Amino acid sequence: MARVAITGATILDGPGSDPISDQTIFWETGVISWIGPDSEAILDKTMIIAADGGTVLPGLIDSHVHISLAPTLTGIYDIEEEPVARTLIRAAHGAGLLLRAGITTARDVGSREGVAIDVAAAQRDGDLAGARILAAGRGLTPPGGHGQAMGVEVRGAEEVAAAVRAEHARGADLIKLFPTGGVLGAGTHGFDVVMTLDEMRAAVETAHELDIHVAAHVHGTEGIEVALDAGIDTIEHGTGATREQSERMVENGVAMVPTLLPLVALRQRELDLPRDLMKRANEVAAVQSESVATAIEVGVRVLPGTDAGTPFNPPGQLVQEMELLVELGMSNHEVIVASTSAAADTFDWDDVGVLAIGNVADLLLVDDDPLETLGTLSWPASIIQDGVVI
Repeated sequence: MARVAITGATILDGPGSDPISDQTIFWETGVISWIGPDSEAILDKTMIIAADGGTVLPGLIDSHVHISLAPTLTGIYDIEEEPVARTLIRAAHGAGLLLRAGITTARDVGSREGVAIDVAAAQRDGDLAGARILAAGRGLTPPGGHGQAMGVEVRGAEEVAAAVRAEHARGADLIKLFPTGGVLGAGTHGFDVVMTLDEMRAAVETAHELDIHVAAHVHGTEGIEVALDAGIDTIEHGTGATREQSERMVENGVAMVPTLLPLVALRQRELDLPRDLMKRANEVAAVQSESVATAIEVGVRVLPGTDAGTPFNPPGQLVQEMELLVELGMSNHEVIVASTSAAADTFDWDDVGVLAIGNVADLLLVDDDPLETLGTLSWPASIIQDGVVI
């Protein structure tokens, strides 16, 4: 593979260091090999990309997607009736959409029949051009529970532990639980807690024995409390989290992935959607905004995730989610860190999310300064994944 460099760049490294201008970054065989001042760069036998003062930062990480879902109002229902091959094709296409939006890595937190695991393997083996996927496979839900279209139904601690082992054996990189209902989708509605503490603890203990983490779809204060008691690694959505629960997340090192974008997407089409759905969406949005703002204020590790695949929310809109988090209290730099190094650290990706020698060459080149204008991330001038210019 050729030696490639971006010259004349301002570097944002990912962990939050101050930007450094007039820099060159080299990579070879997909790995970053040198970063330093333009004046010290040796450019012999190098393919050069001129940044012309633009900003280079790590490829973005979307911490919550469902690439197997069609982003329509009935997609979560329709998926149960279509051939699995069709679902797999959609998932592969979704991974491609993510990459073309500058999202070089994403965490898929539940797919029908675990097809995201197959997409992850195809991308890893070079058979698919798409975002690198950390895949949960099938989520675990109680009989008739939320997420059943992309899950496996379990009841009791023994069944839960066995299902965790089965998903891991299938190739899952993490485990997803559905211990409460949700805003949309077949299965249990409302924010009632539908998994027991013993069941959730069994999932966490078994997953940790296998050295993988556990994400829990949780809405409602009661569900969050049980999830924290169980030792969950990440809280997905987290609607209604209290200040005390946010402080507990900080103390226990639990990250929150709020997924604000789905409710915004619904509210933008309010006049076209059922009134009861919009009443519920508006109520949840108000509670969620307050709890996320509190979590940010308290210092919870809040990670941007789009919940791509939900209605009117296709893959690739991470920057919009980042902008929503800025409205609730994060700075541009903080949300960039959350979408790069913080996400990578949370999910134990040791070689992505940070621009450092020896790390994977996942890079974005943007024309303007994202610390001033976050929206410039929506239009990257160059996208590099594993050292390949996309």
